[in-house]
Amino acid sequence: MDPGTAIAVSAGLNFVSGLFGRSSAKKAKNKEEAFLKKKYEEYDLPGWEFGKQRLIANRDEQIRGIKLAAANELKLAKFKDENNLRNYQQRLKIANYEHQAKVGQFRKSESLYHRSVKEAMDQKQIRDEETRANFAYQNEDRIIESIRLKSDLAATSQTGQSAVSKMQSMIASEGREISILTRNIISADRESRMQLRTFLTQADAQRMLRPTKAPDPLKPLKTPVSDRILPRALEEFDFGPKPIKGVSFQQVPSMFSTIASAASAGFSTYTQNYGGKTTG
Repeated sequence: MDPGTAIAVSAGLNFVSGLFGRSSAKKAKNKEEAFLKKKYEEYDLPGWEFGKQRLIANRDEQIRGIKLAAANELKLAKFKDENNLRNYQQRLKIANYEHQAKVGQFRKSESLYHRSVKEAMDQKQIRDEETRANFAYQNEDRIIESIRLKSDLAATSQTGQSAVSKMQSMIASEGREISILTRNIISADRESRMQLRTFLTQADAQRMLRPTKAPDPLKPLKTPVSDRILPRALEEFDFGPKPIKGVSFQQVPSMFSTIASAASAGFSTYTQNYGGKTTG
C-alpha cells in the first residue's frame, strides 16, 4: 500500500474512533451535568431552603413554648396568690372569732364571779344578823331573868347581908354570861369572815384570766415567677453556606486534540511499516 494511503487510512480510522470517543465522553459529561443541575435545583438548594425554614420555625416554636410556659406560670402564681390571700383572710376571721369568744367567756366568768361574791357577802350579812339576833334574844332572856330575880328578892323583903350576897351572885352570873355571849359573838363573826375569805379565794382561783389577742397570721407573700430568656435572633451563619451547583469532572477531548491524535496515529503507522526504507 502506498505510504500516503496508509497514513491517511490510519489517521482516518483513528479520527473516526476519536470522534466516537469524544461524542461518548460529551454525552457522559452532559448526562452528569444534567444530574448535577437536577440535584442542585431539586435537592441541594430546596434542602438548604427547607433547612433554613425549619431552623426559623423551630426558633419560633421555641419562643412560643417559652412564652406559653411563662403565661401558664404567671396564671398559676396568680391563682396561688388569690388562694393564699383567701386562706389568710379566713384564718384572720377565725382568729378574731376565737378571741371574741374568749372575751365573751371572760365577761361571763367575771359576771358569775361578782354575782357569787355578792351572794356570799349577803349570806354572811344575813348569817351575822341572825347570830346577833340570837345572842340578843339570849341577852334579853338574861335581863328578864335578872329583873325577875330582883322582883323576887324585893317580894320576899330580904335585906341586909343576905340580899346583898344574892345580888352580887346574880350580877356575877350575868357578867359571866355576858362575857360568854360576847366571846361567842366574836367567835361567830371571825368564823363567818374566815368562811367568806375562803370562798373568795376559791372563787378568785376559778376566775378566767383576761384573754390577750394572739398575733395575726402572717400575710402571704407574692408567689415568685422565674425569669425567662428568649433565644437570640438568627444570623446568616446559622443557616450555613448556600449550596452551589456541582461541576462535572468528565473529560471531553477537543476537536483539535482528536485531529492531532489521528495525525499522530497515521505517522506512527507509517513509521512502524516503512521505517528505514527508501523510496528510490
